[in-house]
Amino acid sequence: MDRPFPDPDLSPISDRDYVTNTILHLTDVIHTSPDDKRAWFLRGNAYLDIGDFDAAIADYTRVIELGPADTIAMNNRGIGHRSLGNPDAAIADYNRALELDASYRDAYNNRGIAEADKDDLEAAVQDFSEAIRLDPGFWHAYGQRGMVYWKLGKKAEAEQDYSLASKLARGELS
Repeated sequence: MDRPFPDPDLSPISDRDYVTNTILHLTDVIHTSPDDKRAWFLRGNAYLDIGDFDAAIADYTRVIELGPADTIAMNNRGIGHRSLGNPDAAIADYNRALELDASYRDAYNNRGIAEADKDDLEAAVQDFSEAIRLDPGFWHAYGQRGMVYWKLGKKAEAEQDYSLASKLARGELS
């Protein structure tokens, strides 16, 4: 028997189509309620998901303009800037996010990535280390710091971070 969707657990539409439909819906919401920060934010996230970084940056900028300051929108706008190859603008956004919330581990991690892009490796290690201090189970920061240690020629430290990242990602450490 030939069914149109042989696996009932699979969606009949692609992820990209789903995100595109979400963007269209949120655009309708924004046209109706132009000051709806949540709609702008969610549409920015959707644009990030499909790689439309200019549109994401524009939407996060609108969230920030609508106030009050939004640390996640600032961080996510930084991701957009970095994705477009502009680490300086990304770092400026991560700095602002950290001014608003000094305990925002993702902003430290993301700033570390942007600093590594610029070969500011010592600053990157400091930021990854701070993200780890804030969340010792944050495997991603261990992996990022390991890559920077490797680039610095600190092979033992890199291997230790890679091992911890792997164990944390597999749930072997808590």
